[in-house]
Amino acid sequence: MAQRRIRRKHHTHGAEDLNLTPMIDIFMIIIFFLLLTTVLVKTAIINVYLPQEQGASRSGGAPPEILIVKVNERGFELGGVGGGAFIPKNGAGFNYPELNRRLAAIKERFPEKEDVILLFDVSVPYDTVVQVMDAARETEDKRRPLFPLVSLGENR
Repeated sequence: MAQRRIRRKHHTHGAEDLNLTPMIDIFMIIIFFLLLTTVLVKTAIINVYLPQEQGASRSGGAPPEILIVKVNERGFELGGVGGGAFIPKNGAGFNYPELNRRLAAIKERFPEKEDVILLFDVSVPYDTVVQVMDAARETEDKRRPLFPLVSLGENR
């Protein structure tokens, strides 16, 4: 007897629907957590100002004198207001306390001046830039501001 194959139809059950409720609950918790933590995070910002053109330079008069600190691999050069001075590196690197003392002395002679231009060589590391800005903005004991309006540039 020849066997005849019986073809059976396989009934596939419909795929169950994906339950999105637990996933939505997790997203709601994550959103709540992110909102809470972003409010608590604060960033440190150091304001940097660009020198403004004043009326004296427009009318052809003498430009206003501004304190200039040049930073290079040998040390600090002070120019502009307060005359020229050079602060060489010491054994540990840049002499930030001496720079701060010289800037405090200039501030005593010119109390109305608030702006300083800091010029850096391309090879100066970022950490040095921040430390020079800190030395120029306030005294070492942080009791009084020196030159809060800091402008940055490249020493050429």
